[in-house]
Amino acid sequence: MEAKKLNEVRDPKFRDEIVEKMCFHDDKAKFNLNYCLSCGTCAAGCYFTDLVENHDPRKFMRKIALGLKDEVLNDPFVWLCNMCGRCTMNCPGNIPLANVVRTVRGQFGLTAPGHLQKVAETHMETGNQMAVTEEDFLDTIDWMQEELQEEFGDPNFTIPVNVEGAEILFIAHPREIKYYPEDIKSWTKVMVNAKESWTLCPTAFDVTNFGLFNGRDDEARKIMDFTINEAKRLGVKRIVMTECGHGYWAYKWGQKVWYKEGECPFTFEHFVEYMADLIKTGKIKVDKSKNPQTVTIHDPCNTVRKGGLIEEGRYILENVAENFVDMWPNREYNICCGGGGGALPMGDWVKEARMKKGKLKADQMMATGAEICCAPCHNCYDQLNDINKEYKLGMKIKHLHHLVANALIWEEGTGPKTEE
Repeated sequence: MEAKKLNEVRDPKFRDEIVEKMCFHDDKAKFNLNYCLSCGTCAAGCYFTDLVENHDPRKFMRKIALGLKDEVLNDPFVWLCNMCGRCTMNCPGNIPLANVVRTVRGQFGLTAPGHLQKVAETHMETGNQMAVTEEDFLDTIDWMQEELQEEFGDPNFTIPVNVEGAEILFIAHPREIKYYPEDIKSWTKVMVNAKESWTLCPTAFDVTNFGLFNGRDDEARKIMDFTINEAKRLGVKRIVMTECGHGYWAYKWGQKVWYKEGECPFTFEHFVEYMADLIKTGKIKVDKSKNPQTVTIHDPCNTVRKGGLIEEGRYILENVAENFVDMWPNREYNICCGGGGGALPMGDWVKEARMKKGKLKADQMMATGAEICCAPCHNCYDQLNDINKEYKLGMKIKHLHHLVANALIWEEGTGPKTEE
């Protein structure tokens, strides 16, 4: 671009505007975008650079550095980026590019493509992203409760709902209520076996928060308020959430950036760290021979790279599966599945890119020789199922709680009486 023309389109205040609109948990966490050296470390760290068109983080950051505001706001990278954080790991300026992308998405008048924005609006209107009514929620819980009563041979077996003063509020994914109700039985068994004091809440059960993806902080806070307000009403001490990666990160990060100190007085635990602790402390006992298959694990970006839950999933599989084999690379260096950052509800526009990215993960999964791949995140779970079908891997995709529930050792006279 000629220098004269470049100067005509530049907005030298654009970088500062991004920082001013960005969420930080304190002023010390702020950074100067001038620290970006345009060195290309981010592009080298991103597994998807140039794998699909318009997917180069260095070029994106260079446009910001030059103040090319219109180009940035119309750059497909804004929505193609999975916000996985891999680019920041070795960045000499420690630029949180995922946060930059999120801010551009939500603070400059853009509207998310596909159904992403609609999902956030549905959550704000109904209390959950799939508009599951309280009646439907309770009907589904009653249905699974009846099946557990039959399985345990106990007509008094109950799944607790709206129990004031319980220690734990458990929050699920709406897919588990609407499409995967058997998951309710799975995590209920874990809680019952551990003899926990816990409850569900029909008006605040949704772990998801698409305000994290669309970048609109006011919407993210409103969505999170559903859970926080009901947790306060019920008087619980802890909030344990099902295996959802972005939901976990939204609560952990959101507690710092969307709430003032003391407004959100809860401990948030992902079900993976929770189950790992149950095993470590002996609150549940497990028999790994009940899961004889070869099992591997995918590391969700939001729980592992961002959230730091690196060893917990591996600890669980070492205790509940006879044959655990790790992927390579693994842990915080694991390859993003390509489904994060709100990619799934963006629709057909981004599906081709999702599958191209997914080929890297497919090759990684197949190299393990595993029969089962555990995905402790619902976005990853759905993306890996799509990859499984697209590349005909023939693997089973499961959550960790599926294997934990199957491996539980029950005290005599307390366990299931019938085979599942």
